[in-house]
Amino acid sequence: MIEALTLDRLTGIGPGRFRALVDHFGSPAAALDASPSEFAAVARAGHSRPGGSSADRRGGAGAFDDPAARSRAERAAQGIRRRCLAGGITVLVYGGRDYPGPLNALPHPPPVLFALGDAGLLRMPCVAIVGSRRATAYGRRIARGLGAHLAGRGRCVVSGMAMGIDAEAHRGALPGPTAAVLGSGVDVVSPPRNRALHGRIRETGVVVSEFAPGVGAAPHHFPRRNRIIAALATDTVLVEASDRSGALITAEIALDLGREVHAVPGPIDRPTSQGTNRLIADGAGVILGVGTGDALYDAPALPDEPELRELLAALPAAPVTIAEAAALAGRLPDEIAPVLTILEIRGYLTPTRDGRVMKTPGRGTSVVREGAA
Repeated sequence: MIEALTLDRLTGIGPGRFRALVDHFGSPAAALDASPSEFAAVARAGHSRPGGSSADRRGGAGAFDDPAARSRAERAAQGIRRRCLAGGITVLVYGGRDYPGPLNALPHPPPVLFALGDAGLLRMPCVAIVGSRRATAYGRRIARGLGAHLAGRGRCVVSGMAMGIDAEAHRGALPGPTAAVLGSGVDVVSPPRNRALHGRIRETGVVVSEFAPGVGAAPHHFPRRNRIIAALATDTVLVEASDRSGALITAEIALDLGREVHAVPGPIDRPTSQGTNRLIADGAGVILGVGTGDALYDAPALPDEPELRELLAALPAAPVTIAEAAALAGRLPDEIAPVLTILEIRGYLTPTRDGRVMKTPGRGTSVVREGAA
């Protein structure tokens, strides 16, 4: 833990460089033990990879050569570690066994995740329910009903614990599995009115954040929170959203990642329906009720051909290169490339921005058919 926190706190090491260093050296500890020249070369290459953040651009990798910078990072890491131990906060590190695999699809996955509660829920099939803070009574009722139904069908309901749709989705899911992704530290309740909800989620669900304990909420944190929500979930459901809603950002990220996006229709004269109705017009799945028998609940069918099924079973949830896929399947890259192309055409695999492929979660159509909320 301490090595990951130290690497994450080094000046100039943002998510892009952190990922490049761990991918190259195998772990944060190995990266910190590398020679300054090799560390700097890998870190500079990581800056140019897709997803390099502003933190990757600040300071550069030269901070590794600076004993004062290394010492500051170590002190900061020790302080965070003490706070985690005192608060019962779990630390999940990119590249580690317990790190949620779906986040690897992001071009810049969070280097470190902090979790309060049952972090194992993040490895369950997850569905995100998001929407407006200024929810109507209709939206709140639908969000709560969807949350209850999905949790009852073994899905972890993911949302952002904001007022309105997010909070109602969590309340509906409880005491079943639910994950609240925050734009603050996991021990900082934002908004304060959700303190009781925060406590209930800690007891039977999990509260997650990439921000260190004690960090307060800030407007620029929420796009980062939204990308985690979208990446964790196989499907994202928008219940109510205006044309300028942050929930639409979550939907856009989900689409970029090859996830399924669904929306609940609403009255055409309400601002909170403008974003969701437009998504439906653009091709999003339509939620017509809370029921069974659709792709939100049922596992997608596997390919009929044994060769395709065997290859799909051999691939992990995380993105892989063609060479890595070939090694996992025990075949040559030239042999496996056409099979991967077939799986991609049929929707079983999704290409990532850096040229790899990953299993497509939640593939299929997206209409909830029968029942009422």
